Amino acid sequence: MNRFVFNTIPMIIKKILGERIFRVFQRGIDYFFYSNHPLVQIFYVLVAVGGYLVYLYFGFLELFENNPFVSHLDTAIGSTMALFCFYSFFQACRYRPGIINKENNKVYVNEFKEYYDNVVYNKDNECKTCNIIKPARSKHCRVCNVCVSRFDHHCVWIRQCVGQKNYKYFVKFIITHAILCDYGAYLGFRCIWGIIVKEKLLEAQFRDPVTKQRLQATWGIIAQYLFYKNTMYIFIVILCIVMGIALTFFALYHLYMIGQDTTTNEKMKRSDFLNFFDEETERLQKQLKDAKSPEDIKQVNTKLEQVKQCQNRIIPIKQIGIWKGLKRVFNESDELDQKIKINNKKKQ
Repeated sequence: MNRFVFNTIPMIIKKILGERIFRVFQRGIDYFFYSNHPLVQIFYVLVAVGGYLVYLYFGFLELFENNPFVSHLDTAIGSTMALFCFYSFFQACRYRPGIINKENNKVYVNEFKEYYDNVVYNKDNECKTCNIIKPARSKHCRVCNVCVSRFDHHCVWIRQCVGQKNYKYFVKFIITHAILCDYGAYLGFRCIWGIIVKEKLLEAQFRDPVTKQRLQATWGIIAQYLFYKNTMYIFIVILCIVMGIALTFFALYHLYMIGQDTTTNEKMKRSDFLNFFDEETERLQKQLKDAKSPEDIKQVNTKLEQVKQCQNRIIPIKQIGIWKGLKRVFNESDELDQKIKINNKKKQ
């Protein structure tokens, strides 16, 4: 999949566009995917703040008035939640992920030394770019060009990596936005149902604009009427539904990862190694069936045993539970606090 996306597709585009245009296209792709630009952050501000203002004007201020199923208490709750979301975005962008440098390298190496298994994480493995020993669970991000402790992934929305020191802010960012979108969708349903009840749309008759024929109300006709009359509000409610579902599943995924005390990066690396060992075992077992001489059989059996030993050395996932995992994540000190601790240790 990775080769298809980053090798095959560019080659097809190159043939279609030509060498000169493809270079311009490639520079744009390199900038968007492999540089630390603010475009996605700007897009977030436009969509999030713009979406809230649309909901505020067309929903809270226009449709919530004299609606039997929603009130301005919902306006206050929704606006407060939106402010929490914007603040969580600010925090996720502000706090650093736990950048490893020569000054704090030993601290991070000692903190995660139990995770060295000489398979997924090797002792004394050096980052050639940063010229430091790579602590277990860390990774060098080529976009930020730094090594990050307990690296999860690089997030374009917050314009930095998600790691040990800012993971709690990222989780808060995801969960608050999921709750806001779900709440916006819930209020949307209540508001729309209030309009249907207030205007007695289920009992109403509608005139066909083409045939001028009077039609009895159906859910399809009511939906068309509501969308035509309240287009912007219905659109923003649909957006809340779609984003709410996506963000809720994303938040649940990260809560699941927290309960297993693992990261996205570790899950992918562990999966890659286990798949490799399974494929290698299958290949060697086929060789063993075809082997005829005692020397060949012994050699293949030795390789099989080595693969099995490597597979068994991989540290298994720890099932610590979501509650314990959340306490561990949210008790993690910020990167500024970590620097203070390191400086105090040096003074002592």
